[in-house]
Amino acid sequence: MDKLHHKSALDARKDDSITKISHTLIDLGLEQNRLTTNLIHLADRRTASSDKRTDLAEERTNITREQMKLSVKSTELAEYRTRLGEKRTELAEKRTGFAEARTSLAQKRSDLADMRTGLARERTGMATHRTELAEKRTGLAESRTDLAEKRTNLAEDRSKLAEKRTGLAENRTLMAENRTRLSHERTDLAHERTGMSVERTKLAQERNDLASARTTLSCYRSLLAKGRTELAFIRTGLAFVTLGIGLMRYFGFGPWTILDGSLTALGGFSAIYGLTRYTMTVRYERRMKGRFQTLLGLELGDELGES
Repeated sequence: MDKLHHKSALDARKDDSITKISHTLIDLGLEQNRLTTNLIHLADRRTASSDKRTDLAEERTNITREQMKLSVKSTELAEYRTRLGEKRTELAEKRTGFAEARTSLAQKRSDLADMRTGLARERTGMATHRTELAEKRTGLAESRTDLAEKRTNLAEDRSKLAEKRTGLAENRTLMAENRTRLSHERTDLAHERTGMSVERTKLAQERNDLASARTTLSCYRSLLAKGRTELAFIRTGLAFVTLGIGLMRYFGFGPWTILDGSLTALGGFSAIYGLTRYTMTVRYERRMKGRFQTLLGLELGDELGES
């Protein structure tokens, strides 16, 4: 009964948690619907502002067309004024070309009006100021005819500046040649540095190889020292055995025979221990010697290959 009661309590807790999760999901759905409605209202407002900007762009395009008409009228006046003299005829033809170029630029500007509509949000604050400037530009267009003679003088000054620009271009060419030469020198220095880096890498590799060889020789020396110690054990053990046997043969059997036997046993144990360890050391020494010979063979092969 307790188990059934506990299980029913767990089921009730699960049902409560599922109900809470369901209410939470419903609240989240309602919040999402509210956010979607707000986004739709914002989209409608953005669309209305885009329509307003489009209307402003159309008005600006009409103003541009009026400017085009004024440009055509100024071109006709320029053609009439070209009849007054040969020099002014050439200047008028140039001005006509400039007017045509300005007309084509105005047409391109009209084509770019649609593209500029997308950026109208950032330039809305400048639209009023630009309108005032457009009105001033209309007034200045009327006085532009009087400034034609001054433009001629400026054209002469421009020719002089063009000559100076040519001189500067020649200087720039010389500087470019010097820069190219310095770039080649820098490239050569970079190649030399790369070669030195390769040499340094080779020297580092040789140093590592020498360090490995030194470590191997140190291990080999330690092994030889161990073998020398084990030979000392064997030699000492044989000396004790010889001493014990000599004392027993010289003095015979007696109370001191136990000491003589212990010396003999100690010497035999020492000799057997030293012989056992020396046998293992000899095996390790053969293996180490083989590795050392292989290492020396590889080093000699590398030296012969480099030579």
